[in-house]
Amino acid sequence: MSFPAENAATEIKHAGRVVRLKWHKLRQCAEDPPFSRRNLRAGLAAGASLEVDIRPLACGRFVCLHDAQLEHESTGRGPVAAVDAAAIARLRMREAPSERPLLLDELVDIVGGAPTDPRARVQLDLCVTAEEIDTAAARGFTRALHGLAERFILGGYDWEAVTRLGKEVVGLALGYDPTEAAGAFGGADVLRLVQETAPEADTIYLHRKLVRSSRQREDGLVERLRERGHRVDCWTIDHGPPGAAEDLQTAIDAGCDEITTNTPRAWAAAVGNGVLQQTDSR
Repeated sequence: MSFPAENAATEIKHAGRVVRLKWHKLRQCAEDPPFSRRNLRAGLAAGASLEVDIRPLACGRFVCLHDAQLEHESTGRGPVAAVDAAAIARLRMREAPSERPLLLDELVDIVGGAPTDPRARVQLDLCVTAEEIDTAAARGFTRALHGLAERFILGGYDWEAVTRLGKEVVGLALGYDPTEAAGAFGGADVLRLVQETAPEADTIYLHRKLVRSSRQREDGLVERLRERGHRVDCWTIDHGPPGAAEDLQTAIDAGCDEITTNTPRAWAAAVGNGVLQQTDSR
């Protein structure tokens, strides 16, 4: 198992196939602030798989923030959904005081204008339910992605919300995370849940514990999802914690197409140093 030097933090080559590393919140390493414009440009140039969270604003535009309250990630206070883009422009990110929160419109402009390897794609992780998507938000989302939708995938845990925003956007791929709906890890028939809820999803996002429990049961969940035409992303496996290398190995052996991580650089170095073995970890 190895990383090609020219793509040091974007993919793993294993057993004749490529397993992508997705930069969670645009991070290359754990110390990076979330949603960094510099890392966005670097990832586009490198052909990386990238991820940002998005939430709607009161004006119908979107901002790249994970939490519902502004104070958790920025210098603002109160609900994200209660402010407009002008208010967002006056804020700064808590982990990067020189940076304003990244608006979706700006992100799309960067994707459209920056030097980009054709393999690069940005996942927009929708952090709200369908009830929080109004007509203004749907129209604003469509406007923001116009002409560049094929560079993105819209994913989330609420399939109704994902389809409400993205179904009519030409060229936009959609993804579904069944982890929350599945309840306790391994306690639900995830394959049936996906078939009934989101059979047309391009990518299915599975928590690492769900992948691990599936592997232990030898139920072939990842393989069966891939047989039905879905790509499978395992989230979130960071280098360093106890058991992380085993989780990464398990996800790769299970057949996952992509690994979401805050530490793609560290995994690149670790794999290059032979931390993982090319074996089946069942």
